[in-house]
Amino acid sequence: MLANVLNKLQTQIELVGLDIGTASVKLVRLLKDAKGYTASLAIQEEIESTGDDEKEQQAAVTTAVKRCFDKAGVSSRNVVCGLEGSQVVVRGFKFPALPEVAIDQAVQFEARQVCPFDDKHSVLDYQLVEVPDLTPEEKEAAAVRRHGLMVVSTSDAVKEKTQIINNAGGRTILVDAGALALINCLTTLQPLDAATTIAIIDVGATYTHVVIYGQDGLPFVRDLNIAGTDIIKAISDNAEISQDQVRQALSDSQADDEVKNKVLLAMNDAIRPLATAVNETLRFYSFQEKGAGVETIYLCGGFSLVDTFVEFLTDALSVEVKLFNPFDTIRCDAGKEGNELLKTGGSAWATATGLAMRTI
Repeated sequence: MLANVLNKLQTQIELVGLDIGTASVKLVRLLKDAKGYTASLAIQEEIESTGDDEKEQQAAVTTAVKRCFDKAGVSSRNVVCGLEGSQVVVRGFKFPALPEVAIDQAVQFEARQVCPFDDKHSVLDYQLVEVPDLTPEEKEAAAVRRHGLMVVSTSDAVKEKTQIINNAGGRTILVDAGALALINCLTTLQPLDAATTIAIIDVGATYTHVVIYGQDGLPFVRDLNIAGTDIIKAISDNAEISQDQVRQALSDSQADDEVKNKVLLAMNDAIRPLATAVNETLRFYSFQEKGAGVETIYLCGGFSLVDTFVEFLTDALSVEVKLFNPFDTIRCDAGKEGNELLKTGGSAWATATGLAMRTI
């Protein structure tokens, strides 16, 4: 059920992208014409926290998804959703010369080597990828090699996600990897030089996704278990104020000045673990690819809406950082509420937008 990662066929079914996070659910519908994309619908619903009870939390997620569908109307329930974090593994592969009939077996063998999932209870999809912008001589030399991308998830993760959507009254058309939705969104909207290597970093509530896209056309994906919730907790502990006070100071310009000053003083130490993990990832990629270092980072995700966080993280990273808002490019016709969500908080919608760009 995992999506063909390079599927470019024109869809005959109206699809919506549904990004089910740990803190909120985002639904977006895109229309495409000769001038590009227009967002015709954008809905966000918060997920109520129910503590550690998994069944209650799943029910809370289902409720948030249902509220999105109810606001969207009956015609917008064909869904492309994403898997993220420990639910999914995305890996590139490079094989020597292989006949067509041997590729399936080679990919399955490779998946068993790099994935922590039991192959009897997992779902595997893959796509061969042509190395971009090769000279004719390079293409001839590369013809015997097989480059591609595989996506592996547990069957339970796919089942759980589709069950939530079905119980909320929707229909799951495709299940994608959130990291691939990110890079598809960026590369569709942002012209990239084939000779450069970029990264897109999505900082959410629970996970930070680091996706590096290099000259071989294969994304390198690493999911970090350090994100917004951890940063808020660290600030709270260091500044000796409540987490609610931290959230208010980060989101409200009218918050108490004394609290805001405490948050600012604690921010640098709070983001250090994330900055260290990102810098280590960039160095590892550069070492693995023998010098192909990342030149630009595009930052997105829910926590990218916090200006002070963006400023501190930019200073802590060793690479140029740009905020990535898909709706600097995509036109908005999603109604007053939807337009406001996308224009003021568009950088939090990159995954949902990438999912909505999928076609079947």
